[in-house]
Amino acid sequence: MYVITGAGGRTGRAAALRLLAAGHPVRVVGRSAHRLADLAERGAEAREADQSDAGAMAAALDGADAAYVALQPNYLPDHPDFAGFQDTASAALTEALALSGVPRVVALSSWGAQHPAGTGPVAGLHRFEQRLSALPRARVLSLRPGWFMENLLDHADSVRTDRRITAPFSPDVPLPLITTGDVGEAAAAALVQGWDGVRVRELRGPEDVTMAGMARAVGDALGEPVRYEQCGLAKFHAGLLAAGVAPNVAAMTTEVPEAVNSGRLRMVEPRTAAGTTPTSPAVFLAEVFLPALEARGDRAARQG
Repeated sequence: MYVITGAGGRTGRAAALRLLAAGHPVRVVGRSAHRLADLAERGAEAREADQSDAGAMAAALDGADAAYVALQPNYLPDHPDFAGFQDTASAALTEALALSGVPRVVALSSWGAQHPAGTGPVAGLHRFEQRLSALPRARVLSLRPGWFMENLLDHADSVRTDRRITAPFSPDVPLPLITTGDVGEAAAAALVQGWDGVRVRELRGPEDVTMAGMARAVGDALGEPVRYEQCGLAKFHAGLLAAGVAPNVAAMTTEVPEAVNSGRLRMVEPRTAAGTTPTSPAVFLAEVFLPALEARGDRAARQG
């Protein structure tokens, strides 16, 4: 039995679908049974449990041969203490894993999680990894994916209206792009294949691309130019606060581009076949971004 926690999220859902398609017994766990309903219809056993409830999570993990664990959600813009939320959730999940005795654990972490500080929310995943590595007798694999291509969807409106992408990343810094679906697929494959000891695996797609390069790729896909504008860190931080993001979350979020631009937040392992996922930026743009752009345009036209 494979147990997928956070199965209502993108990576957990992708992992569950991969395992179900291969005919494996799967138990999916999430905060909302409604969000797990379609997976249950596909044959998964669904359990509703909050990740901060160690007892409930231990019951949901009971009998698992291996489990995929992820802190959900990975961003709460209005939370008064997001680092505290991460620590509470990771402590409860780790306790649940210890109580249930799951022998193999695949954990969702992030690139840069080798650093204990200076990387925004990623530092919380460093602490999560540390807790998991101390589990008695467990084999733990922490997956450290790069920058999710789905983040580009946050710029769909500015691309649609102004043919512009604005972000705080330096235009010439390559980002290790990856899709959330590919992360889930990699997690499912790892659960089935197994490993020994406590390990870390960085994950990225077939090519690293700068934000300026992504803007050009979007323009090529649209058939007209899309420009990239770098937003200064101070302006980026002020914009988060103006949008109602809690001060602690705004500060943490601003640490991420600062760390990327300085080179502190980067991939440290050489590219390998095991650490390279298949979906290219071009495929993501064609299959995900452009349809989302078209849907938003249709929605705006109806509302207009």
